[in-house]
Amino acid sequence: RHDQFHLIHRHQTRLRGCRCDRLILRQLIQQPDYNMEKGDLLDAVQDWQRSFIEKYDEESFEGGDDLLHLSQAAVDYQNQIDDWELHMVYSYFELHNRAQDSKHEYYTWLDFFRRLSSIGRFPKVSRSDSPEHALDTIEKGLWSLQEQALVYEVNGEHTKELVGIPEDYIDVIRDWLYYEMSEENLLAMLETLDVFDQQSVLIEARERFGVEGKNYGRNENRRENIAQAGIYPSELLKEVVDKEELKSIVDQYGLDAHKQKTDEMVSAIIEYFEQSQKSVEEGEPAVDLYVGAYEEIADGAVNQVPPQLQDLVDADNAEEKLDILFEDATGEIFREAFNLAGVNQLGQQATGMVADGEIEQGGKWLLWDNKRRRNKFKLGSDTRSKIKSYIDTKSKQHDVEWFLIIAPDFTDQAETNAMKLEMQIGTDIRLVQASDLKELAQLWQDEYATDDRELPLSVFYGSDVFDVDAAAGLLEVEFS
Repeated sequence: RHDQFHLIHRHQTRLRGCRCDRLILRQLIQQPDYNMEKGDLLDAVQDWQRSFIEKYDEESFEGGDDLLHLSQAAVDYQNQIDDWELHMVYSYFELHNRAQDSKHEYYTWLDFFRRLSSIGRFPKVSRSDSPEHALDTIEKGLWSLQEQALVYEVNGEHTKELVGIPEDYIDVIRDWLYYEMSEENLLAMLETLDVFDQQSVLIEARERFGVEGKNYGRNENRRENIAQAGIYPSELLKEVVDKEELKSIVDQYGLDAHKQKTDEMVSAIIEYFEQSQKSVEEGEPAVDLYVGAYEEIADGAVNQVPPQLQDLVDADNAEEKLDILFEDATGEIFREAFNLAGVNQLGQQATGMVADGEIEQGGKWLLWDNKRRRNKFKLGSDTRSKIKSYIDTKSKQHDVEWFLIIAPDFTDQAETNAMKLEMQIGTDIRLVQASDLKELAQLWQDEYATDDRELPLSVFYGSDVFDVDAAAGLLEVEFS
């Protein structure tokens, strides 16, 4: 529980955290939803440490590099890196960083561990080839972070040893780690924003921040070099992107920022590209992106909606864009996740009173309507009247069996109103929470999906709020 923790003053955190726990924390903060099972986290951190050691060698840094000399001195002393040496390095960081004008010139623990890795070392882990030893070291680091209340552990009915970061701490931790955005997400931002497809902007960034590396005259290589150079995204956006361009980015993605304040716009852009990219894998099919972000699209949590999806919609404002995204995501899930051939989206093309979409299966029809909103949907009289009109119009030609209303959540009154409407028109009115449709999609893909099999629409028979567990039972009987 997040409310079990009290905010730790930043100076206390700095004093108590100067060990390789920071690298574990950096690894953790980059994980989707800021939590994962402890076993998975231990494996992930260990794999990352090993790949880190393999990535750097003695030629990675110049002989006159002061931090490299400090790393070598730390190793030479009793041939190990322990808390005393790490405290010495941290003290050096403090002196060095105070003398710098901007964050991109700061030394961080990542810089120190890069130097250590270039000489084949890593604190406490690389001294042994034994996986058990490495995992034990990482786990002790997690315990230490728990003592500082920077990570927490939850054991519940359906969870066991989940490790995460209380949301209230995230901003503090980012500042403590000099952390704004992962290198992968920075590159994704550079590849997404049109301004970083301009050769003049990329060349200006190279010159201003001393970016090295051959680019062979290609913007793709220039962006990769910039992402790898350790430039802080805030510095990059402030220095090479003008204010009008920042405004257009904030508008394009519907970000919450005061458009007269550069710092607010920059922070909003960084937050968006760091958070929205956490669940995006390169080359991921569009339907998987839609499924992954479906709940966030439904309730308008724009910071969690990947730009890859937002960029598919051309709309005049952020509200309209999310409305269209909700319709498109639903259609994509029905078509691609559930493999339903008879899907037809209506809301954006048709004229007159129509639902957002329709599906035909075996001569029977399902209509659906998306209701995106922050609060619970209550199914008021105006909406009931429209739905009756949708069904009456379609029923003149076809057998309408189901009408789905898909929203983030519903009031108790919505259930009562749905039952009244169902009794009035004789068609099943199902209230479907976005989270439940997402869960059904994941269940279908994991357990039942094949190229020649459609989701049977019969799972939507019934009244009131759609129940995923009941649908799962029907599917088990159908395909046992």
